[in-house]
Amino acid sequence: MPGGMPMLKVDLDALRALGMALTATADSVGSLDPVAPIAAAADAMPNSAFGAVARSAAIPTLAAYRGVSVHIREMSSASLVSADSYEDTDRAFRDQLMRLNADRR
Repeated sequence: MPGGMPMLKVDLDALRALGMALTATADSVGSLDPVAPIAAAADAMPNSAFGAVARSAAIPTLAAYRGVSVHIREMSSASLVSADSYEDTDRAFRDQLMRLNADRR
């Protein structure tokens, strides 16, 4: 718009694709289970202080992966909801403009 604010343009397909990709990423991260590999590493060092520390990190590491998965899923949801919201708002404005133009005739 000359002299005014630029129009907001949203690629709804790209926003929905982002949401779906983030859902897949959240699923992948959420399916990771580091407990067994960490326990195996700790078992390989039975008399090591590092082995004991590694073993104690298994559950917190699992919790961290689950937490990251939740946050990625929230980003996915926000992307998908935003796409729908933009589309609904655009439709409402378009419909209102059509009614206003019809009233002018």
